[in-house]
Amino acid sequence: MYRLFQKLRRNPGRYEELRSLLPKGAQKWNRKYVQESDDFQYYIHSNAELDNSPFAIDPKDWPPPRGHHPDRLVPFIKYLMFFFNFIFFTLGSGLLCIGFWGLADKQSLVGEQISNLGTDPMLVFVLVGLVVCVLSFSGCVGFIRENICLLKFFFAGITTLLVAQCVLALVVLCFHKQIQDSMKGTMLVAMKRYQDDSDLKFILDEIQLGMECCGAQSYQDWTSNLYFNCSSPGVNSCGVPYSCCIDPLQNGTVPNSLCGFGALGMSEAMAASLIYLGGCIPQLVLWINRRIWDIATGYLMVTATELVCIVCAQRVMSEIRMVKSFN
Repeated sequence: MYRLFQKLRRNPGRYEELRSLLPKGAQKWNRKYVQESDDFQYYIHSNAELDNSPFAIDPKDWPPPRGHHPDRLVPFIKYLMFFFNFIFFTLGSGLLCIGFWGLADKQSLVGEQISNLGTDPMLVFVLVGLVVCVLSFSGCVGFIRENICLLKFFFAGITTLLVAQCVLALVVLCFHKQIQDSMKGTMLVAMKRYQDDSDLKFILDEIQLGMECCGAQSYQDWTSNLYFNCSSPGVNSCGVPYSCCIDPLQNGTVPNSLCGFGALGMSEAMAASLIYLGGCIPQLVLWINRRIWDIATGYLMVTATELVCIVCAQRVMSEIRMVKSFN
């Protein structure tokens, strides 16, 4: 029946031709029309003789389906998500450039250096920048061009990140002791390579300066480094990096690389006047415990942002499917 209405809508003159095909007893029937749209009239047959006619209207099918009304929020969602993803694409490109520049500057992808690629902090910049760039680019193009394939990829990527984020939160809550031991082992490995990798040196110095700590568990952890071990013949023997010192700067401006000279060979009472004795892992745990609500708030904000992206992508994809079904 709906197909008949569509034919009549496209060609109103066809109505008289169809009427001539009705039985003679059915041609004397009253009709009334209800104006449902600007360009089409639905006809209601009132004669009971037409009930068995192929042109009879089933009350369940009345009124017939109307055209699709576009969602007025979709254009706003498209441009908002395009702007949002463009910002993240710019940030991701910056992280990617920094990562590749760091790897190229240290020649980490050439020769024997490639064996240490897994512990290179520049690799984190590359991986994070790559993920952000790919997802944000698919979001930019998918929303502005209404490309359902790119929107599906964006939807799947954000959903995967959301699930991984929730799993990570559960793992941290359930296995925090094991994570602390793993972080301690990772920091000890980084301390062994302190003099060999400028990026690791910079990161360790910033951690120790910012958290006012020394070593992973205590300042004695620096004995694992060949340059600071007391058996080393170098100038740094039995010492610690300047970032462990209570007063790390000379004249308040230049780092004093010898401020921790001989600290590993001193008693704790004497060393405490020069350097921080506590390790960075206990300080990190203490810092997290003090700011647990700030961390939870940031986590919820990130989660809410990902949920908004998922809902927007789903809404735009539904609108695209609906428009295609009526074309």
